[in-house]
Amino acid sequence: MRMGASVWTFLRPHPGELHAVTQRAVSEFLSSAGRLPTDAEGYVRYAEVVVNLDNRQAVQLLRVGFYQYRALTNGTLDCGHFREIMATVPEVAFGGLQFTKPKAGVVSAEHRFAKRRLEHLSLWTPTQGDRSKLRELVNHKAGREIM
Repeated sequence: MRMGASVWTFLRPHPGELHAVTQRAVSEFLSSAGRLPTDAEGYVRYAEVVVNLDNRQAVQLLRVGFYQYRALTNGTLDCGHFREIMATVPEVAFGGLQFTKPKAGVVSAEHRFAKRRLEHLSLWTPTQGDRSKLRELVNHKAGREIM
């Protein structure tokens, strides 16, 4: 018996339309070496599904994420937007750490605002149609209902 995990990625070029895309295609896009189709708003949006495997069969859904990156008209990554996302990550991770205490009555919330900014920049909210289509694709790929 072999256990493990696998990542399945589904591209969303239009609302309610999802189709499988290789992890390699997404990696190449993120490294600025590849191209992916954009939606009407100029984003590459995809759902990332992590499943638990038992003997190479998906047996459990572990996590679902909905990610977006702005792209240029030719389908390559908008590096300026990507740098903006990456610049926000340290603020989220370390923004709550302070060397001095804030004044009495002041709540330090910079890291919370940074987290909201990061979510706004890098995540998208699926429609009910997107969720239904994703459920259908994941269950079909798994060969059983796991989502």
